Amino acid sequence: MKFVHSLRIISLISFFGLMISLLLWILIAEHSENFPVAAWLIIGVVPLLFPMRGVLYGKTYTHAWASFLMLFYIAHGIGELYSRDAIIWYPLLEVIFSSSFFVAANLYVRASAKLRKKSQT
Repeated sequence: MKFVHSLRIISLISFFGLMISLLLWILIAEHSENFPVAAWLIIGVVPLLFPMRGVLYGKTYTHAWASFLMLFYIAHGIGELYSRDAIIWYPLLEVIFSSSFFVAANLYVRASAKLRKKSQT
């Protein structure tokens, strides 16, 4: 039970850490003026709003499909790390937070299923 709770806390910290780091990256860091900030926010942050309620309430199904959403952010962060020379902190945070959410959410789903199965028998 304690292990499941700690995995849920790690996934929550990772989820909101990713959201905050993306917001800071979009709003504070320098980027091209050819693409509007609103479009960056829609592409980068709005997909994280869809699983937010389920992640907050600890729904295992939402954790499962939100972990697949994190694969996009992992790929994006690795691509930005590879292509950028100057600013590496924001893509590095994106990779760290999305990877930790991916691992913690998958472990949370697995541990919750085992706990539920044990309580039913």
